[in-house]
Amino acid sequence: MNPSLMLDVVRIKSGLTNCVHVVYLTKSDLISLKSLRYSVLTYMWTFDPITLSPTNRLSFYVCKDKEKALKLLRRIELLERNPTKKNVKRIIKIEGKLLGYPKCCVDRFSNLKVEGGSPEKEIIRECVESGLFLEILKGYPNPELPEEAYSIFTTNFYPCGIDCGRARKIGKSIVEYDERYGYKIVLSVLNLLPPVFEIYRLKPKTEFGRLIHDFVESLKDLKPKAYQIAKKMAENPLKFEVDYLKAVLSDMHD
Repeated sequence: MNPSLMLDVVRIKSGLTNCVHVVYLTKSDLISLKSLRYSVLTYMWTFDPITLSPTNRLSFYVCKDKEKALKLLRRIELLERNPTKKNVKRIIKIEGKLLGYPKCCVDRFSNLKVEGGSPEKEIIRECVESGLFLEILKGYPNPELPEEAYSIFTTNFYPCGIDCGRARKIGKSIVEYDERYGYKIVLSVLNLLPPVFEIYRLKPKTEFGRLIHDFVESLKDLKPKAYQIAKKMAENPLKFEVDYLKAVLSDMHD
């Protein structure tokens, strides 16, 4: 099983969710999942609740209880037929439930998304202001996880705040179950760096733009490291993740 999938499945094994969203599956991964009695569900979206536009995007979900997951996906399918603001919020909340995300985080995400806000921007701001980016970059590739990091327990999940107790509890519980999962949390934080450097490049004359500019400049000797991480993640996020996990997991066994 590829290392990214192996660690994603830890969230199910730990009992914290029935289902995880995955982006990379090989034939051997499918065989491994079947031997462990996990199901893989493919869902084609007709309306994307992230971009708020029509789509034919495919999502892959690994789950323990197939029928429980299918029941939620069928509810999403019905709501997609009439993507009003109210229904889009419902779709986001149902997928959040499917993936075991805290209700407070899903509610805030759905409200921000549908009303034109940016959950990603809000979390980036908190990562800058709290020093979370800085602490992860200082210790990369093997940093100690600051308390705030546990709230960003999986990629493309945006907690209602990095101080969210429910999100932190989930992150800590997964790492307590399998300490290797800490590296997935590192990746989830680093996944926010590509938009940071894109904003830095564009130099928008806004309060947020100035915050990002000042942050990147404050990195000093860490700036080249941060830039290279962001560049590689933007070019091929899957390759970066798999290569990183192979390297750090190999070091754990040396």
